Amino acid sequence: MQRALAALRQGDYDTAFEVLLRTLTLGQGDSAREAALLLPEAYTLYGEGGVEGAYKAIEQGTTVFPDLEAHPRMRAIIAELKALEGAPEEEVRALFPQEPDPQARYHMAQALLYLGVPEDAIAVLQEPINLPEFLSWRAWNLKGKAHEQQGQAAEAAEAYEKAAGLSEGLERYWNLLDAAAMRVEAGEGEAALADLEEAADTVELEDPEDAATRAYLEARAQLLLGNPSLALEAIQKAAAEEHQGAELAHGTPLVKGQALVQLGQHREAMEAFREAVARAEGGDKSYALHELAVAALEAGDYEEAEEALRQVVRDPEYGYLGEAWGDLGEVLYRLSRYQEARKAGLEALAQGAQSAGELVLGHLAYDSVNLEEALEHYQKAVQTAPEGSRDWITAQEMLVDTLAQLGYRMPEEIVARSEAVLPYLEESDEWHQTVSSYLERAKSLMGGRRLN
Repeated sequence: MQRALAALRQGDYDTAFEVLLRTLTLGQGDSAREAALLLPEAYTLYGEGGVEGAYKAIEQGTTVFPDLEAHPRMRAIIAELKALEGAPEEEVRALFPQEPDPQARYHMAQALLYLGVPEDAIAVLQEPINLPEFLSWRAWNLKGKAHEQQGQAAEAAEAYEKAAGLSEGLERYWNLLDAAAMRVEAGEGEAALADLEEAADTVELEDPEDAATRAYLEARAQLLLGNPSLALEAIQKAAAEEHQGAELAHGTPLVKGQALVQLGQHREAMEAFREAVARAEGGDKSYALHELAVAALEAGDYEEAEEALRQVVRDPEYGYLGEAWGDLGEVLYRLSRYQEARKAGLEALAQGAQSAGELVLGHLAYDSVNLEEALEHYQKAVQTAPEGSRDWITAQEMLVDTLAQLGYRMPEEIVARSEAVLPYLEESDEWHQTVSSYLERAKSLMGGRRLN
């Protein structure tokens, strides 16, 4: 069995199947029984492509050893195959052994993942220990997939990293790419870059598709870290790999556009986002259109922004529908279409995007010189927007401005809000100068008083 296990660990499946078949056919005793279990288990590694072979192996093994039909591992393997074929959950669970060993638990977890219940797969798998080497890294990879399906990016990344530590060659490389992708989703740029660097050192020659993926993830990690120039360099590498044969992905021009936005190059970003829109489908297309609209809004191209946002808000499945309505409200406000802007702002609130909706309503109140009402809307926007976000920055700027227009009656608040928002503003930004002047005036009015 050691030769077969070694071959499975190394990915030498031809040798593994040859040894297992010969052992099952010619061997006797424990080695033949173990071969009867390992053979269908090996076929399950192929997923759908291994179903027929696995059933044949089960039939062959149970013909020689009829009692293996009740073996916990065999029952779990059959459950996995049934789940893969789309059997009802009740039928699959009925096959689960009452006292599973670690290998049986692995196959039960795989079955549960096929059934679409990743939370149960995680619970069944527990700590993937006491498994043969060829299953050990796969168990951690399975756990990573289950956490990923649960939206638990950090936990998924940790599982993929453990899978990488137990695997070799391309399997190690792919596990590291999966880990990096989850680190990016978790907002952990430095950790993502560490995984990507390790992945690059794992293989000597990358497939263009894999190389494009690695460069794309590097670009996203650099964006997280506030390094748009480095992100642009990385995404250009991804684009070069696409020219070498990798699939044209909508994410490549999308990230390019996001990097250009961070660099303040909104017109160039719009070109990239248009390409992303052309490549994308479904919800991805709506997301790319939304990014295009925001870049157009920042560039002052309100007509294109409105056109893109009108398409986005017609997608009922879009995950950021409220934000899209808020952005549409801002576009309509800037086009002086105030009644339409109010409707869009209220729709943003109804869709749960409070900061976006409150901003639009605040702008409308401010322009109507209803400063007390504007102040209330801007305060709500600040409270509900993530610190440092576009909505948060805009709301803070407008709060300071509104408080100044109200006669500096609360200089302490002007100072606090000005000092909070200034680090997020470039010195070349007109708002930096405006807020700075409000700050100095408020400080002078405070005299010797100090904030708590």
